[in-house]
Formats: sequence, C-alpha cells, structure tokens
Amino acid sequence: MTDPKPSPSITDEGLIADIATKHGTEEESPLASLIGATAVGQVLLLDYDSAILAVHDYHRELVGGLARGMFLISGSPPSGDEATFVLMRVAGAKRLANQNVTDEARLTAAREAIGQELWSERLATWVADEIALGGVEARILGSLTWSTGGALRFAEDIANYYSARGAYVWKPTGSLLESIVNLAHRGNSLDLSAMGISADTGVRVRIAETRFAAAGRKSDNRERVPVRINPTDLLKRRTGFFGMSRSGKSNAMKITAQAVYLLRKDYPEFRVGQLIFDPNGEYAQDNPQDGRGLHRIHELVGERRCGEVETYGTFAPPTDPDRKITKINFFGNSIPPNRRTDKDHVEKALEQLVVGRELIRERMSTETTRFTTNFRDADLSIPADLNNWSVATRYHRAVVVHQAALAAAGFEAPTTPNIAKLFGSDLCDALRSPDNEKSENVGQYKRAANILSQPTPSWDRLRVAFEGLDKFVNDKKGCYEAFEEEYTRTSTSGEDWADPRLKSVLSIFRTPNGVLTFQDLRDRHSRQTASDYADDIVADLRAGKLVIFDQSVGDPELNRRAAKRIMWKVFRAQQDMFTSGEDLPAWEHHVLVYVEEAHNLLPQGGSKDVLSTVWARAAKEGGKMNLGMVLATQAPSSVLSEILSETDNWFISHLNSDNEARVVERYLDFAHFIPQIRRVSEPGFIRLRTLSSGYTVPVQLDRFRLPGPPSGTADDTGTSR
Repeated sequence: MTDPKPSPSITDEGLIADIATKHGTEEESPLASLIGATAVGQVLLLDYDSAILAVHDYHRELVGGLARGMFLISGSPPSGDEATFVLMRVAGAKRLANQNVTDEARLTAAREAIGQELWSERLATWVADEIALGGVEARILGSLTWSTGGALRFAEDIANYYSARGAYVWKPTGSLLESIVNLAHRGNSLDLSAMGISADTGVRVRIAETRFAAAGRKSDNRERVPVRINPTDLLKRRTGFFGMSRSGKSNAMKITAQAVYLLRKDYPEFRVGQLIFDPNGEYAQDNPQDGRGLHRIHELVGERRCGEVETYGTFAPPTDPDRKITKINFFGNSIPPNRRTDKDHVEKALEQLVVGRELIRERMSTETTRFTTNFRDADLSIPADLNNWSVATRYHRAVVVHQAALAAAGFEAPTTPNIAKLFGSDLCDALRSPDNEKSENVGQYKRAANILSQPTPSWDRLRVAFEGLDKFVNDKKGCYEAFEEEYTRTSTSGEDWADPRLKSVLSIFRTPNGVLTFQDLRDRHSRQTASDYADDIVADLRAGKLVIFDQSVGDPELNRRAAKRIMWKVFRAQQDMFTSGEDLPAWEHHVLVYVEEAHNLLPQGGSKDVLSTVWARAAKEGGKMNLGMVLATQAPSSVLSEILSETDNWFISHLNSDNEARVVERYLDFAHFIPQIRRVSEPGFIRLRTLSSGYTVPVQLDRFRLPGPPSGTADDTGTSR
C-alpha cells in the first residue's frame, strides 16, 4: 500500500489579507503573527460555553501538538476597524460522528497486522486520512478584540454564534501568546496615575513562563513565553498559594514578595510594608535551597538593610546579628513611689507587663483549679482613676504580687523591688498580733510582717511574704477578719484592705506548683527589652519595610499566639488609619501579610466565633483599610469558605487529594485543570490566576534567586562590598 498523503495547509486568505492590511507587521501588532500561519483545525460545533473542533494529525504535528489547557483562538472575518476572535482552551478529546466507522477500520487493520507490522501501516491512504481527523473539545473563555491601533481587549463571554458557519482555529505562539497570557483585563481600585502607572496595564513584572504540560517540548520556545503579574494586584486583596509540600509554594511567595518590594525601585514613594510569618526560617536566613535569603533583598536596590528589612526572632543567629529579639519584659519597668499616681508614666512603664499578662492569660486558658483561675482572671489593666492615691496603692499592690509570682516562676527579675508605702504598719502589726496564736501559721505571719515592713526586700523574700499573706487573709483562726473590720470602719473609701484583685493574684502562692502553670513562658522574657516588639513591627510596616518574623524555633502554640497578637496590632493600626479621615495618596500605607502554613494559624471552619478571629477579619475586612492577606497551605479545605470566596489571586500547584482538589474546583475556571493538578507533581508547575487576569494561565514559576550585591553597595556596617 502507499503512504497516506498529508492534508493541505488550512488557511483563510481573506482573513489573513485583512489582518495584514489593518493590523500591520508583528512588531506593530501581535495579531499579525497569524499572517501565513497554518490553522490547527476548524470549528465543527460552537455554543456559548464550549466548542467541538476537527483537528487533523498532520496539523496537530505541524503546530507542535495540543496539550490540555492550551489556548486556541478561532477567527471570523473582521468587520470595520476591529478583528474579533473567540478565545478557547483545549479541554480534551471528543468523539466525532464518524468515530464508530473509524474504530472499526482501526480494529480490522489491527487484526490483519498482528505479528507482522504496525496496524497503521496497513491502512489505505484515504482511510488513514479519515482516522487522522479527530475531535477536540474546547472550553470557551471569551472574546478577544483587536482595534486597528493594536490594543487588545477581552470579554468573558461571546455575543453570538452560528450553527452553520465554520471557523478556523489557530494555536497562538510567540508574541501573540505573550499578549494573551499577559493581558490586563481589570485592575485594582488604586489611582496610581500620579506616579505614572497606567490604570489599564499597571506594572508588569516577570515571575514565570507558560507551560501547558509537564511533558512539553522545551525546545519549542514559541510555546514558552514570559508571564508577568501586576504586583499591585496583591494590595488590599486576598491571595492563595495552594499545593502539596515541596510543590513550589514558598518559591512563589518569595518571587511575589520580591516583585512587590521592587516597586520602590522605579517608584521610590511606593513602599509597601510586608510582613512574613516564617515558620521554618527560610525567609529570614540564608539556606541551601535559595542561597541568599529574602532578607537580603535590600541589596537589589542598593540600600542598607536598616531602612529596608527587619528580621525578628527569639534569638539572633551568627549570620543575622542585627535581628530584633521577640521577647517581652514581663515585669515592666520600675515605678518610683512618687510616680505611682502619674497615669501616663505608669502606662508607659507597665506596657510590657500588661502584654506579658495577656500571654500568661492565654497560656493558662485551660486551667480549671480555682486558685490558678483566680490568678489568671485578675484584671491588671491600668485604672482610669489612677490619680486617686487609694486606687493607685491598691493597684500597685496587685502589680508587685504579680511580679513576685513571675520571679518565683524563674523569670529573670530586674532590680530589687521598691514596696515602700504599699504595705502599711497596721497590716504588719496585724500579722504580728498575739491574736494569731491559735493559727498553725503564726510563725509564717511574723516572717511576712518583717519582710513587708522593709522598703526593698529581695524577690525571694517577697515570695515568702506573699505565701504568708495569702494564708493570712484566708485564715479563720487568725485576726485578719478583725483587722479587716477595723480597716473598713476607718477607711475613707469604705473598701476592704484586701480587694478581690489582690486576693486573686495572691492565690497563685497557695501551692508551690501554682507558678509552674506559666513557667514555660520564661523563654519569651527578657528584662533588657525596652519596647513591645509587636509595636515595633507595626512601625516598621508603616515605614514600608519588609519584616520577617522567624518562628522556626520555640513552642508551636506560643508561636501561634505571638502571631495572633502581632496580627491584632497590625489590623488595629490599619483600622485606625482608615477611620482617621486622613486623605492619603493611593500608594501610601499598604501592608501585605504573608502566612506560611496557614492551616496552623487560621481558624478551622465550624469552630466557635470563627469569623471574629483576627485572621478572618483581616481577610474579609482588610481591603478597605489597605491590608492584604497572602495565605499558603497544602490544605485549601482548611481555609474558611468565606475567605476563599473572596480570594482574588490564586497560585495552585499539585494537590494529591480528591478532597482538596474538589475545594479549588468550585472556583473560577480551575475545574478545567483538576486532572493535571491531581496528576502532575513537578515543583513550580502551577495554575496562575490574578486579579488582572480574565482566565487562568498554566505556568512554570521562575526560581527565586538573589544575585550578588551590586558593586559598591554599602552593607549595614557602612563598608562597601
């Protein structure tokens, strides 16, 4: 038999001639790349949502194959000054009406060829040609329109179709494909025209190249074109990075954070504050995977680190000596007796004590024993009427008891406490009273009186005193009730000497194990800390810095609580800015928060008051206050549906679970890619959809790599490299 002859090239001379006349050369319009091109097939059937295409093997081979997810365009004769095409995507194979006949011919040839030759070699030319014409199913994405000036526009539907009219189908490559995958269909609600940034195109930064199949031919560069995103798409919006571990989520976060940071290179006033919660230390430190870590990104703009990047962590590694330590001075700063009624001074001095108190409260949240819950629930917030001497004295008594509990738990204590004027001679006399002789604790009461009568006892001695004082105020055999009755009768306030707050904090000394309930917070304490690191982070973000919070060491639960506390600070700072009424330029005071391993921090669906958590509120309400959220997780099912439904930017890599794949399948056009998402596990091979895009683009992400510092760049010590 003779070899089958290939079908002739499919072209539409009228359409091609009109393109050449109206849209010029390829340099003037990407549409002109169709001039002289060979169509891959024809439209057999078209409706508003899908199309069935007739594609011959000859043309399939001629254009380099058709991968699932690949873009196709179908042309119709141009009218007026515009050329309109239908943009579609390859969805899979489709049986044509003649399929039964060709199946029979294929089977007959296979029977005859068994043991002799390939069955395809036994086919007659016309039969081979018949079998080579196969069906392809395509999903309609919308309409592409080019104006005479070369401007490309996209609409997310088609206005009409004809049942009896055919149309040719092309596979876009080269500059035409590049125009399609980088088309800005919409933008963020930011007026950046004052900075020279177009509302139509925005700022475009390369992060990937197109890749339609893992098995694609790398030699065909016309199918691999640069893919660029608009970094401002992330501002005020929700962004999700979803995929298995080692599928490229962290790499994607790094290159997007880099793209946002580098806005300042061309637009110096556009300084977006970025906060990255780094669970593994790979952003805050150099590592074998990246070489030079993201914390060195300031070198790309030739700036010193101190004004651009800050890292936070529980310790400073040798490679990062300038790291800010994330510890709290649980004791606060000392307050002289003559300043105890100065509310502003007390608030500033005890700011960190109040923060530490909240950490203790969270740490003890599961306690059920009465004496520990009393201590936990005592209110040590600073009273509004602190200028009242009696109120101030009562408050500071409770504070010093709390501080003594910290010292007893092993927290490194500051200088010797000053308790002058807090425990009067009348209390000490009552502790020494002979009326206590019936109590088995009489000796302990006398020791407590001796200690509390001193203005500056040691912390260890204070613990002994407060153990005795707690027993004294609860001892029915001693004279406390008589002392209390006389005190109340003569007091100007009419209140008991031991108010409920003091009794509550004293109760922690009831057993030696009481202070052990929060002892593991010691590694979060430093008596040298001068300010709350959460406030420092807010200030850094307001200055437009990249802030990396390294949580690679420490107790996971404590890390989670620290992240939550920081997030509340950031949220409220942005909220205050929004409600201040200040008319700010569109590019000022934007903050992006990146949450790696988001399933460890975000609330689980169905939990109590889930939408009132800071993570849910920031994701749902952050847009209006210039707060954007970037979430990364291998479990999209762990993200609240209320957050997913408002996610604008998607980076989806390999998901090996049907359950997780079904979650993303419900959004946008990701259902087209589910077979590939489930099957292909190559790192960095993702489905990309951003706010600017009208459709999803399969891409291979660029690898995050920082080049060496520019020649002559000054490091943090002022030395040139």
